[in-house]
Amino acid sequence: MSAPKQTSPGGRPDDVGGGPQEESDLVARTMRGDEQAFSALYAQHAAAAYAAAYRLLGSAADAEDVVQELFLALPGTLSGYDPTRGALGAWLRRVAVRLALMRMRTVRRRRESDAGAVAALLAREDAALERLSIESALARLSEEQRTVFLLKEVEGYEHREIAALLEISVANSEVRLFRARQALRALLGDSR
Repeated sequence: MSAPKQTSPGGRPDDVGGGPQEESDLVARTMRGDEQAFSALYAQHAAAAYAAAYRLLGSAADAEDVVQELFLALPGTLSGYDPTRGALGAWLRRVAVRLALMRMRTVRRRRESDAGAVAALLAREDAALERLSIESALARLSEEQRTVFLLKEVEGYEHREIAALLEISVANSEVRLFRARQALRALLGDSR
C-alpha cells in the first residue's frame, strides 16, 4: 500500500494533489471508470483509510478488507461525496470508519488498538506508559467506550460526528468518553 506523500502535524495525511480542481477532475473521471484517476485517488487516500480502520479494528487483515471494500465500491459511492461539505480525504476516512464500525457490529469480537497513538495521548509528563499496559487497559473497556475513545482521542472526531457514525446522541458519546477515560485512569493507575 503506498503512503501519502505528506502528513499533517496530527499524523493525518494532507489531501495531496493539485488542489480542489484536480481532485474534482479525479473524482469525475473515477466515476466514469477511468483506472488512472482511480489509481491516483487510491495512492493519495488508501493509507489514511487503512490507518483509521486499523485503529478501530486492531487487525491488519480486517483493515485491509475495509480499504478493499471502500475502494472497490468507490466509483459508485463517489456520487455521495459533496465537496462543499469537506475534503475528499476526510470523507473517505469517514466512510472507512463507517465500514469498520459495521464490521465490528457484525463480527462482535475483541480487538487491540494502535497502542502507540493512545500512549501519546495518555502518557504522563514524567514517563510514558507501557504499550502492553495500554493494550490491556483498552481491551478491558466495553466495546462502546473503546470505540468512542478511539474515534475521539485517536481519530480526532467531534462528538457530533461520533454520534452520527454510531447512531447515538451527542450526550451519549460524551458520557461514553468520560467513562472510558475514568476506567483507563483507574486501570493505568493515573492520578490525574
